Amino acid sequence: MSISTSLLFDRATERMSALQNRLSTTQAQLTESKQVLNPSDAPDQAAAVQRLRGEIDRQDAHTKILDVATARFQSEEVALTSATDLLTRLKELSIQAANDTLGPADRKSVAVEMKSLRQQLLDLSNSKDDSGNFLFSGTRVKSQAFVEQADGSVQYMGDQSQTRIPAGVERTVAYTRSGTDVFSPPQRTQANGSTASVGFFQAIDDLVKAVETSDTTSIQRGLGEVSQMHNSLTMALAKSGSDQSVVQSQKDMLSETTLRLKSTLSDVEDLDYTTAVTRMNKEMMALQAAMSSFSKISGMSLFEYIRN
Repeated sequence: MSISTSLLFDRATERMSALQNRLSTTQAQLTESKQVLNPSDAPDQAAAVQRLRGEIDRQDAHTKILDVATARFQSEEVALTSATDLLTRLKELSIQAANDTLGPADRKSVAVEMKSLRQQLLDLSNSKDDSGNFLFSGTRVKSQAFVEQADGSVQYMGDQSQTRIPAGVERTVAYTRSGTDVFSPPQRTQANGSTASVGFFQAIDDLVKAVETSDTTSIQRGLGEVSQMHNSLTMALAKSGSDQSVVQSQKDMLSETTLRLKSTLSDVEDLDYTTAVTRMNKEMMALQAAMSSFSKISGMSLFEYIRN
């Protein structure tokens, strides 16, 4: 079998070109720290990388939603804790005012502090989150929850709807809350024995008026209504804390899932430097050997062969 000089050169050139391409690819992989530089190099591996990246992005987006919810719940907790403390003080003053040892002048002094507490409660009912949205307006987050009218009465301007967000498998938590669910109207017994709802702030205003006028019967009634309102606020605070716990558990799970996905992505995508450097050195040596052999072979001729 005869081998022409042209074939010899072609094969040597192809061999060196292939070695050069492999070396360039390895060097590019080291530069990018990636196993796959182009999807066409390894379609299955590239598809796996894209799928993992998409899943990580979804996990991150869900985590960001829960972070916003956590901040809102924390704002709720501060407002509700303060409101509960104010109602506790209002209850203490109501018990004090119901004491027969107090005279009309003393009760009027007590009423002054009760009015201050009422105003603070109104301010807390219109608390906002970090984004400037009202906490207790239901889904009308841009509308003030409780608005004081010209006659001094307070009207709820929000709605009864709730926005819920996913927080686990088949589980959601309330992202927005209705003000009447938190600052719940107490039930008042009427003269005929029936009961009717009285506005949260209306009940407080009636109690303050009863203290100012030394109406002990109405003070006792108001004391019971304050207890109802305090219980409602306590339940709302407990619910907010429960939702925070659920959201935090979901965030922890998402964090673990994201960490696992990133680990898998690293296995699929990231380059093993030790293996890559070893391979590059082998490819460099193979290329140098091929170039050296080609140089020697290309310098040979039939006359040199006969002469030697």
